Amino acid sequence: MGELFKTFENIAQTAHSAEEWITAEAEISKQTKAFITNQERLVMLKERYGSGQASWNNKLRIVATSIEDINRKVFDETSNVDIYTALQASAALQGVWPSVEINGKHFFDGGSFSMENPDLVNDADKMIVFSTGLPVAVPYKLDELLTQLEEKGTQTTLVLPSEKVMNILKAFHYNTVEAKMRPTVAEAAREQGRADAPFIKKNW
Repeated sequence: MGELFKTFENIAQTAHSAEEWITAEAEISKQTKAFITNQERLVMLKERYGSGQASWNNKLRIVATSIEDINRKVFDETSNVDIYTALQASAALQGVWPSVEINGKHFFDGGSFSMENPDLVNDADKMIVFSTGLPVAVPYKLDELLTQLEEKGTQTTLVLPSEKVMNILKAFHYNTVEAKMRPTVAEAAREQGRADAPFIKKNW
């Protein structure tokens, strides 16, 4: 992951435009080989839900990026796509997981434009954005996207990971695919969730 992060940093420093930046990320995705089968990956995603079951509702949107045209694709309950397949596509981090074919196109990481993609929500008067806060450069910065939303009249509230959560991530070099840190991150996140609940309720 360290070498991959260096590659991402190099793209961020050398790309002359957002399109060139995302195209370079797409090239990495094209070259990413599978080390488990597609079915095994879907099983892995389903196991993450434990006894729960993911399902579409009329508010859920899942974002992925098309390799073919370098555009964001928003999947929802009308897309005629299994929710786990949409999740798999959105989470197909270039260099780690291969792209996912959906209706003849190949999709990868929905965070290749923005880690949060709040600008894709255009029907809200009020928005709470939960951000990972990771020090990862992306073509479209969150603060700029939130400013655009505010200028359009959307009231926005940003929630970032606590200092405790960020210290755990930092100790693992912000490698979010490292399974060893998940128990401690989960515990710290639950702690933050309980502490932040009144603030979130007030702003909602």
